[in-house]
Amino acid sequence: MVGKYRKKNIKDLALQRARILYGLAVTEVRRGAYGRARRYISLALRLIEKANARKPIFLRRGTCKNCHVPLIPGLTCRIRLRGNKKHIIVTKTCLLCGWMRRIPCKIKAEK
Repeated sequence: MVGKYRKKNIKDLALQRARILYGLAVTEVRRGAYGRARRYISLALRLIEKANARKPIFLRRGTCKNCHVPLIPGLTCRIRLRGNKKHIIVTKTCLLCGWMRRIPCKIKAEK
């Protein structure tokens, strides 16, 4: 029983620290220090991996998988919308390395 609660606390602590590191990485990108931002993101990813926790949405969709820089629209990424009547595809392109993330979204039917 004690091990179960301890694992939950470790995962919760790792998620809190990862959120702090992500916030620091965003501020460093705004200053122009991309190397330090990459280091913060890699530390956050390593914390999540060591705690055996699921990656939160801000680390999954908010960072570039290729160069580990936070994706900030207009500063480090470009966002485009494509699609037809059934679904929309949100395309995020990293402006530093050119890596693209495509996120499919369903269109809600109007009544």
